[in-house]
Amino acid sequence: MKILFFITSLPEDELPKRQFPLGVGYVAAYLEQHLSDIQVILSADPGDIFTEKPDLLGISSVSQCFPQALTVAEAVKRELQIPIILGGYHISTLPHRLPTDVDVGVIGEGERPMLALVKHLQQKQSFDSEALGAIGGICFRDRRGKIVITEPTEPIHLIDTLPFPKRNIRRGAQNIYLFTSRGCINRCKFCASTRHWRKFRRHSASYIIRELKYLIRTYEATSIFLLDDLFFADKKRIFELARLMESENLVGRLKFHGFISSNLATRELLETARHLGFQSIRFGAETGSDRLLKQMKGKWASVAHHQRCIDLCQQLGLEVRASFMFGAPGETAADLELTYQFLKRNAGVLHIDGFYLTTAIPGTPYWRLAFKKGLVSDDMDWSRLNLDIMKEQSFNFHKAIYLNEENMPISNLINHIRRFQDEFLFRN
Repeated sequence: MKILFFITSLPEDELPKRQFPLGVGYVAAYLEQHLSDIQVILSADPGDIFTEKPDLLGISSVSQCFPQALTVAEAVKRELQIPIILGGYHISTLPHRLPTDVDVGVIGEGERPMLALVKHLQQKQSFDSEALGAIGGICFRDRRGKIVITEPTEPIHLIDTLPFPKRNIRRGAQNIYLFTSRGCINRCKFCASTRHWRKFRRHSASYIIRELKYLIRTYEATSIFLLDDLFFADKKRIFELARLMESENLVGRLKFHGFISSNLATRELLETARHLGFQSIRFGAETGSDRLLKQMKGKWASVAHHQRCIDLCQQLGLEVRASFMFGAPGETAADLELTYQFLKRNAGVLHIDGFYLTTAIPGTPYWRLAFKKGLVSDDMDWSRLNLDIMKEQSFNFHKAIYLNEENMPISNLINHIRRFQDEFLFRN
């Protein structure tokens, strides 16, 4: 059986030319681990589907890219008439809106449901709606056309049992993506990650070492990009990783770039990170207003933590980067002035990683707020949820979902953001 996983994206991403997200790669590797008679292909180019003519198409999509998922599914059903499975954040939060051209949706963590679905297809050659009801973590239509949502599967507790993800890179690739955990312990109001993964789980230090050695051996890796926000959440694991890297003679062989939650930034951890080979540290600053930051993320978040992280990185010779969000519910001109002062105070030291509009991603508290206000619906134009202000080809302020009109007209917010871009982003 030939299986092709298609990953949706926005035009500016140029994803067919770049490194793919790892979520689909984990599912692909899991299938290859458990099934011997399959061929799995990863692609971000719709043309590959019609060239390869797979027996099964899997589509992975977030909400802002969902229009592409719908277009591809419709074309594939019309021209190839093959089964289509949809996974990713979007369908996981809106399973009751399963598109008509999609046979099955996978809800949440994809490995176990996908394996069960592929086995089902191998045995029956097509999806049997009566038998599908026994598979957990999916949605599908029964014989009467009613959408059925099955009980969720239990998240994989021991993620060290997972194979390394299938990647679309070649030898010598730079900044190779790596995850060392799943999920998040925080409950930020704008983020769907916690809701999607349900439980926070970590790979052990020994698993990380095995994967690093695999990346060196297979791809001649020299630099790694750690994608998880909470890489530094477990101090014991960091120190164990440092010990193992020393014993395996890996210190000095790899450069690392990665994320941190600024409240975790201590001198001891960042000194260890520098020793491991970290070159840069990134965090989500969101705002320079402590009041608004706590409202968005929780009481644990603090602008003082942001400043400490920046100062420590500067002292230790680590490049420090941060992203910012605008238009959160309750944001005022005074909050934006605090963000301006924060950026001005750290100009020349802090690199700006991105400017984003706070928007309503399905499954988040901000989605529920926007739904109550009548700003979103289950069958809206999903491209309106693009939140990356830097993607000028696909982002449009006047098309976007804006959550803070009662405190500041969007025209005023645009003027503030243009000021930020002119003064700070241009320099950056």
